[in-house]
Amino acid sequence: MIKTIRKTVEGVNRFFGYASGLGILLMGFILFWEVIARYVFNAPTLWAGETATYLFIWIMLAGSAYALQEGRHVHIDLVVTRLPRRLRAFVAAVTSLGGTLFCSVVVLQAWDMVAKALLFKKHSPTPLGVPLVIPLSALLLGFALLTVQFALMTTAHFVESMKKEGASC
Repeated sequence: MIKTIRKTVEGVNRFFGYASGLGILLMGFILFWEVIARYVFNAPTLWAGETATYLFIWIMLAGSAYALQEGRHVHIDLVVTRLPRRLRAFVAAVTSLGGTLFCSVVVLQAWDMVAKALLFKKHSPTPLGVPLVIPLSALLLGFALLTVQFALMTTAHFVESMKKEGASC
């Protein structure tokens, strides 16, 4: 069952990772158009800056669990790499557990923020007037994905820390 959950989570993370890559491309086109509109046609857009900002929020948050899954999140391992394998795995498990707990708190707060944005029909205070539920949902989704990924990593690291030296699976 854990393998099925892990494969499903990896697939979801991969989807959002690739979608984030496409989002970066789209954001580049939007910003390119804004530069052309502003400096060539002397007609800046009202939508490009805010759209690119919200797109960046989605890109960063939706793709973060994929980066974590692939081991590409920023981490400092100066001391940890010098530890024995089991202790290194235990430290990784504890830090992953901390990540799980932190992300869980953010998910709870984001849930409340999304609910309030829906309830009170909040919009951005700009001419575009984007419903704030859109960027806030990125916060909820991104940290929910991170919570699940950290939880899976926590279990994997704890299992690794319990293995005898020289044992393989």
